[in-house]
Amino acid sequence: MIRFRHMAGLDRRSLLRGALQTGLVTLGTPLARTALAQAPPLKSNPFTLGVASGDPSPDGFVIWTRLAPEPLQPRGGMIALPREVSWEVATDPAMTTIVQSGIAIARIELAHSVHVEIEGLAPARDYFYRFRLPEAESPIGRARTFPAAGADVAQMRFASAGCQEWDRGFYTAWRAIAQDHLDFVFHYGDYIYENAYAAESKGVALPRTMPKQFATCYTLPEYRQRYALYKTDPDLQAAHAACPFLPSFDDHEVMDNWAGDRDKRDTPPEAFLFRRAAAFQAWYEHMPVRRAQLPRGPDILAFRRLAFGRLADIAVLDTRQYRSKQPCGDGIKACPEADEPSRTMMGAQQERWFAEGLRGSRATWQVLAQQVMFAPLDWRSFPWLPSSDVPLRSLDKWDGASAARDRVMQMLREAGITNTVVLTGDLHKGVALELKQDWRDPASPCVGVEFLATSISSDGDGFARYDNEPTLFANNPHLKFFSNQRGYIRHVVTPARWQADYRVVDRISVADGTVSTAKSFVTLAGKPGLADA
Repeated sequence: MIRFRHMAGLDRRSLLRGALQTGLVTLGTPLARTALAQAPPLKSNPFTLGVASGDPSPDGFVIWTRLAPEPLQPRGGMIALPREVSWEVATDPAMTTIVQSGIAIARIELAHSVHVEIEGLAPARDYFYRFRLPEAESPIGRARTFPAAGADVAQMRFASAGCQEWDRGFYTAWRAIAQDHLDFVFHYGDYIYENAYAAESKGVALPRTMPKQFATCYTLPEYRQRYALYKTDPDLQAAHAACPFLPSFDDHEVMDNWAGDRDKRDTPPEAFLFRRAAAFQAWYEHMPVRRAQLPRGPDILAFRRLAFGRLADIAVLDTRQYRSKQPCGDGIKACPEADEPSRTMMGAQQERWFAEGLRGSRATWQVLAQQVMFAPLDWRSFPWLPSSDVPLRSLDKWDGASAARDRVMQMLREAGITNTVVLTGDLHKGVALELKQDWRDPASPCVGVEFLATSISSDGDGFARYDNEPTLFANNPHLKFFSNQRGYIRHVVTPARWQADYRVVDRISVADGTVSTAKSFVTLAGKPGLADA
């Protein structure tokens, strides 16, 4: 099974507390048994938010659900009593061969969510699961274990996706992902958006509108309600039920462009951290993650490493919680402060953890699964930006902390990593870039690649090409693809090659959009660079 390498502070008492909070330990006191016995039968379906699995290991995974018979109502329509929830794991989709089963406690303190960490299963195979109450049964979900540690693996199939603002469009891309029969999905973040109700954007009516009473999220009930709305979507539910997720978060799970203990409005940290604590708790309650990710107030351990046999080591990074505040007031501009050596995206502790993992890696592919664009990009020539004789950089990305990017590149060199793949999102664009040993020299050797997935729905209907494309590519020789369509990336990985298919939706303003492949790239093991598939 996966051993998380960063477990500082999780002593036996903390782990037991986490197990109780996630429903992994049945409460056995007389008072607890009385509370369970007093819970009345539910009068409507409590599994309105579906099921999910996540963070696979070679011998198991997490399975998740949340009881919410009235998902948009306070407490999801549940009363303030715990409920026993039965769970089953089987080897077949008909659930006839049950290999594990048990009972978890859904508690009001965690919004009646259930996280069960399954262990003791066979590696590299499909399993199926469901939850049950005496009066109801959940949908059946498919999970899949990772290959055994050190195992030779022929292929890995997964998707990278995120940025799914609910009211901006339909989740056609999630429907396509559900049909791709993947090993897992890396969700890079922006699972929800914290914004208030709106009927239109830039004078155009939105495809879907939230309830009018939905305000900007600040409190735990508001964040819970927002997740519940998003999770009622049938296409998103289908994707979760189809395969495990590796969930991460970016900014909108809390608020736009937050950084460390500050938001972009310069709210005092002692106030903002209360909001961050509420946001992290709601994220945990709605994600299929392990008790190692249980928040402690405004702090959460989100970075972790997973191994897919000998084929790939996947480092899921956190580029929000420990980063320096964006320099020069954020935005896209020239900014000498962005090059200050002290600036960071991961923080010192996460940097040490990442370097240690690289030194111990023997996998063919080293994957940096993270949130914001890693490679530099000169934005000059975009019509909404002022003219400039020097490069314009987006300061919420790694361009806002170039020294931090240089340190990561140095770590990769020192560890002798030859096949680096960076997975990114946030930009609402489909982008493919080569990573250069020296960014200032177009002839510098390529040392890795970056695949940036566009949004599922954020920014609404898109288009394939910008008018300024020739200038954009001329200013960025390492840039190989740039599209403003919605969708996701499907990855097919073998020991010899990595293929990335940029899957796009023609329209998300309607529910029956068409999904196609706009572009496919290949990078070969031992020969970094991007070529047409």
